Amino acid sequence: MQKMTTSDYYKYKSAIQAANDTEDREALRQIQKQLITKYGLDNDDVKQLLKYFRYSV
Repeated sequence: MQKMTTSDYYKYKSAIQAANDTEDREALRQIQKQLITKYGLDNDDVKQLLKYFRYSV
């Protein structure tokens, strides 16, 4: 799996916050899928980003 760059981390975090603000669960689902596919579930950055999800997807 790839290592997440700081830039990517903040891009994902911003996208998650925007999806939370608009209550867009489909966008959150897509973000979650991308994160897991690209970086895997054992990545600490992915674990942290998933904690920002306001809604279950």
